[in-house]
Amino acid sequence: MLELTFFQFLIALCMGLGAVCIFIWAALSGQFNDVEAVKFQILEVESDDQQNTTG
Repeated sequence: MLELTFFQFLIALCMGLGAVCIFIWAALSGQFNDVEAVKFQILEVESDDQQNTTG
């Protein structure tokens, strides 16, 4: 039972460290810069789709 708990803890620790590494990579590579532009791109695509289906 102790081995099972240890392996579960080890797997959870690895997943947590992986998530932290991905977050640090994203922050350092500029993935979080200008997040507002994506909102407007999605809005434009949705309005184009609505015009194509109604018109």
